Amino acid sequence: MKITQSCFNLILKNYYLFEKKPKIAVAVSGGPDSMALLFLLNVWIKKNKGSLVALIVDHKIRKDSGKEAKTVCDYLKKHKIRSKIINISKKNVLKKTMSEARQNRFLQMVRYCKKYKFLHLFFGHHNNDNIETFLLRKIAGSNFEGLRSMQHKTIINGIQILRPLLTFNKLAIIRFNKSNNIEYIEDPSNDNLDYSRVTVRKFLLQESTHINNIEKDFNLIQKYYPFYKQKLFQNFHKINTHTFNDEIVVNYKKFAMIEKEIKIKIIEIIYKFLMPRRNILRYAKVIKALDLIEKKSSITTNLAGMHINKGNVFISFML
Repeated sequence: MKITQSCFNLILKNYYLFEKKPKIAVAVSGGPDSMALLFLLNVWIKKNKGSLVALIVDHKIRKDSGKEAKTVCDYLKKHKIRSKIINISKKNVLKKTMSEARQNRFLQMVRYCKKYKFLHLFFGHHNNDNIETFLLRKIAGSNFEGLRSMQHKTIINGIQILRPLLTFNKLAIIRFNKSNNIEYIEDPSNDNLDYSRVTVRKFLLQESTHINNIEKDFNLIQKYYPFYKQKLFQNFHKINTHTFNDEIVVNYKKFAMIEKEIKIKIIEIIYKFLMPRRNILRYAKVIKALDLIEKKSSITTNLAGMHINKGNVFISFML
């Protein structure tokens, strides 16, 4: 699909909600994806009389990262686009891996948005990125929810994380940049085969015959996920007897009849409801708690700060 400003504006209208005169932040690495997104959003924000800031993170993984950040900042200044360089503290750069850099970058940008009251943070991930994520998670044995990969919209710590380019592929982005004379830099780490994502990307490029099958699997996950979610909450409502701000009680006999993976997801849902500010539960911890629930007639245990009391009839999940 070709990227045009009108098509992009329609995606923003159909997928997202914004306040009047929206205040938005854009994650900008200087690569082709984030630069295309930034220039598309810059036109859109002017039309909607809002404000925009490009967030450039100096991740300090490479010795030239500071110079690259300054180059991007200077380029945006010429185009009258406001930008802010966020420096990662050296104490947070321990492993010098791609995942660590990504995590540091993401956390710092969310904190910036929270501090300066930006409700929306945009990322330039596209369809190829999502296929790579899907394949990496499939190899790692991810569950159904994980295989959904990246979504158009998620909410982290009260900030909307928006990815409007997921509809488009990399080639469409490159063509958009070329036709609009948008300059960008190439990240040398994209050629480093020590990184699993780069290896998967190279595999997909070389083994193009597999791409259709991988995309077919990915699209099936997207298609049937709403039905999975519906079944999940139907099961939850069947077993739920009481819901309070600090406690959820479920019927144990009904809970015991549910499939194991659904039980795990229900425990995760309860945890997220009771402890919304906590990180996602580790799968292994949930399995351990579930084993205790199923093996013992009466238990009191703790799951990452959530208290679980099981009797003969009910299971109580409490703060």
